[in-house]
Amino acid sequence: MDTTEFEAAYHGLLRLAESIPDTASYSVPARDDIDWTLSHIALSDPLLTDAARGIRNGHPAVVDNQDAMDQGAIAGLIASTTYQQRVALVRDHAQELREALSAIPDQVADIPVLLRLFNRAGEPLPEQHMPWRDLIALRATIHIPGHTARIKTYASAEDDRTRNADGPRDA
Repeated sequence: MDTTEFEAAYHGLLRLAESIPDTASYSVPARDDIDWTLSHIALSDPLLTDAARGIRNGHPAVVDNQDAMDQGAIAGLIASTTYQQRVALVRDHAQELREALSAIPDQVADIPVLLRLFNRAGEPLPEQHMPWRDLIALRATIHIPGHTARIKTYASAEDDRTRNADGPRDA
C-alpha cells in the first residue's frame, strides 16, 4: 500500500511537534490541547496498526477508537510522560503503522473495515463501513493535517507572544 501521503502528513506533524521544546510556557488551554492531541494520536496509531496487520493476514477489520478517545487513558498518558516522550511515542507508533501499511498489498487495501468511532466527548458515532485505503487517506489528508494545523496556531501564537514580550526592536 502506498504510504506517501501518510508519511508527508506525519512528517509535518512531527516536524512541528519537535520544534516545540516544551509546552510549559503555553497558555493552559493551548498546552492541554496539544498534550491531548499528541496523546490521542499516540493511542490511536497502535489500534490502526493492529487493524492493518489483521487486514494483511486476511482477518475482518474493525477500527474502534474508544480507547484513543478515553479521557482517563489520555490523562494517564499525559501524567506519566513528558512532552518530548509523547512526541517520541507519536513518532515510534507512526513508524510502526507505516510499516504495517506498507506490507498491505494494493488489492487488499480496498477491503471494507467496520468503524466504531467515538468523538472527543466519548460519545459513539454511527457505525459505518469504509474501504481501508479510504480510511488511511482520510487520516493522511484530513485527520493528521487538521491536528497539525491546530497545533501550529498555538505555536504561532506562542512565537508572537514571545516576540512581543522581548519588546520593540531597533531598526
